[in-house]
Amino acid sequence: QVDWDWLARLNSQLSVKHLPAESANCCRARGRLGAACTMAMLLAGVVAVVAPVVSASQGEPWMFTLTGACDVEGGIDGMSFVKQGNTLSGAPYYKAMHAEKYIYYDPDCMTSTDGTPRWIIDDSKPDVTREHDLDGDDVCNYIARIDSNDTRYPPTSGEWTMNCAGNYQLQFLILLELTTTGTLTTTMKGAGTNTVMTTTTRAPVFDAPRSLTLSGACAYKRAMNGLTYDLAGTSADGWPFYKAKGVDEYIYHDADCDGAGTNTLSLWVLDDSKPNTTATRDLDGDGKCTYHARLDSTGGKMLPTSATWRMYCGPAEGWVSLDLTLKEASGKDLVFGNTMVSSAERGGMAASVAVLSLAIMQALFA
Repeated sequence: QVDWDWLARLNSQLSVKHLPAESANCCRARGRLGAACTMAMLLAGVVAVVAPVVSASQGEPWMFTLTGACDVEGGIDGMSFVKQGNTLSGAPYYKAMHAEKYIYYDPDCMTSTDGTPRWIIDDSKPDVTREHDLDGDDVCNYIARIDSNDTRYPPTSGEWTMNCAGNYQLQFLILLELTTTGTLTTTMKGAGTNTVMTTTTRAPVFDAPRSLTLSGACAYKRAMNGLTYDLAGTSADGWPFYKAKGVDEYIYHDADCDGAGTNTLSLWVLDDSKPNTTATRDLDGDGKCTYHARLDSTGGKMLPTSATWRMYCGPAEGWVSLDLTLKEASGKDLVFGNTMVSSAERGGMAASVAVLSLAIMQALFA
């Protein structure tokens, strides 16, 4: 039985401003007509989301939510890209929900046969029958791209070259990844139908401070006092790392700072070398344990905001134990293993999931 009164109440609360005019007029109707429209829209949403999930292989990403775009392209921040199928190379391609934006892999964006393979964010749908230049424009014109030889799926975090009002610049983009870890199961009980899809993110979830301001450094390192470090991404093993505003200074976690395999204690590091986010040891690649300061890691992926670090304070003082403070300068971002999503996006997604889940359970599975 469908609770038409409940659907009518839901219909009166749902926003229809993004729907086509005819759909919006339908859904503004009162009574059973409006309620039926609401149910149809919910069913359409279920089909749009579940269809690519069913077609995705076990453990294969079927949806990404993007964040990190420049202000000019800020409209794509928070967009969710759902898998649509595969191109001729076998790589998956994704379409934004409710927008003509795509993520796809192109072995050569100019059909020159000697181009650089890359993942592309574009407003043109890729032609799945073409080997090269999948948008068919004979030029490398796109919203953003990242060079890659991996056709399995786009990198979940990395520096993309993004077109920001005609200027191409590096932007660190995060693609929050959702994979299927179960199967779609449908059971019949009387006149009702119960459908369950189990999905999960790839790694544990934790909160990471978005910005941290450093204080407490010795006189030899006084230039570091007052630096604000912004959350820049995650390393290969899922630890957050930070970059200081305006200068090449970093905070990151290293499981083995010289890569020799003899260090049994992992460290948080203050360093002027950018960490390699594809490495799991010796992230600065120098083969040595060289840095400004270090903090023994005691477990958990949270960077302590107040702790006693060992800092190099010049040839006269050498290594000194100092109480360094990393004060949170803003809110926290939610990190899913190797990807993260801002607190604002988290709230929006949580609200959307809650409303849709409640509506589906009430309207379909009662």
